[in-house]
Amino acid sequence: MHFFTTRPEDMTFEEKFNVSGRRIFPWEEAVPETPFWGGAWVDVAPGATSTPHNHDEYEMFFITEGTGVLRLGDEERRVSPGDTILMTPFKDHALTNDGDTRLRFVTIWWGSAEAIAAERAKWAAEFGIEDDTTGPSQ
Repeated sequence: MHFFTTRPEDMTFEEKFNVSGRRIFPWEEAVPETPFWGGAWVDVAPGATSTPHNHDEYEMFFITEGTGVLRLGDEERRVSPGDTILMTPFKDHALTNDGDTRLRFVTIWWGSAEAIAAERAKWAAEFGIEDDTTGPSQ
């Protein structure tokens, strides 16, 4: 059995995103090869807002504790435990904790250009085929 904890001492403050978190991968003792998707447990402190950002990946938030406001592009929506949010690539998003306890969520992301290229290369090598990423010949 592999066990993963997210006690306060397990979390790391990520200044770039203004949140505390613990990334699920790499998790070498459980999954020796890092998958082509990522995940993390994330805490937004009371009164804090995660750094607005966007990326070339799809991302989902699964709210597990606390309440707040999620901004996705020009849209804002209240969030609370049980909510699941899908962010599409290149859409600015930020999460504000307007409560007095932590706002905790699990995030999963996938589909970055880098991850897709690595996955293609892995399978091309596995099957001994040429990985022609230039597309159909013109």
